[in-house]
Amino acid sequence: MKSNGFDVKFSQPPLRRRFSRRGFMRGLIPIYRYLLALLALSGIAVSYFAIIPAAHVSRLTMTVNFFSYFTIQSNLLLAAILLCAQIVPRSSIGQWASRPSIRGALLIYVGIAGIVYVFMLRDVWHPRGWQLFGDQILHYCVPVLYALDWVFLSERGKLSWRDMLWWLAFPAAYSVYTLAHGYVSRFYPYPFLDVRDIGLEAVLLNMALLATAFLVLGGALTFLDWVSTRQRVFRRA
Repeated sequence: MKSNGFDVKFSQPPLRRRFSRRGFMRGLIPIYRYLLALLALSGIAVSYFAIIPAAHVSRLTMTVNFFSYFTIQSNLLLAAILLCAQIVPRSSIGQWASRPSIRGALLIYVGIAGIVYVFMLRDVWHPRGWQLFGDQILHYCVPVLYALDWVFLSERGKLSWRDMLWWLAFPAAYSVYTLAHGYVSRFYPYPFLDVRDIGLEAVLLNMALLATAFLVLGGALTFLDWVSTRQRVFRRA
């Protein structure tokens, strides 16, 4: 634009540039979550097809046993909920999947799966090849990447201390399923849940310890959510 023979250039207001950057980042969030869901599904698929069943084990039995692992179930749940929240965000299931309490539950589930693997299973389970690759995805990549999602991309100030108790529903249901399925099939997915090897009393004790771990991690998550909200309030003040 010219005024009195001089060129006048108008720069974009800083506030508008800030909003444009925010819009760009918000556009990347769905892409990140789509990729994370696909990564979890890829890890499950790689782990499944890398298994070579024994001669006396049918493919159906192997499949049921494969999906009896908490790692597989928690990653499958994470992928399904992330996809529902992105594909049908305005539906009832999409709105439910987008709740901060549901996102917090997913972080705890895949987080516990990763922690248990690192501290209790890594030294007794030695996968190779594609099976190792699938394990790395499910026990390391997915928990870390989803933790980054919760830290930087998720809504704050929506968690309550009552959520800690609701988050125990899935692990409790899994525990009941594991005992019932193990009683019928004689298959227990983890050494610390093997009733035949260590006895029912020891298994119940281990389940109680794991429930405590879920509560501790849930409490830490809720506390961090509360602290981050308080910090934002103080900054605005």
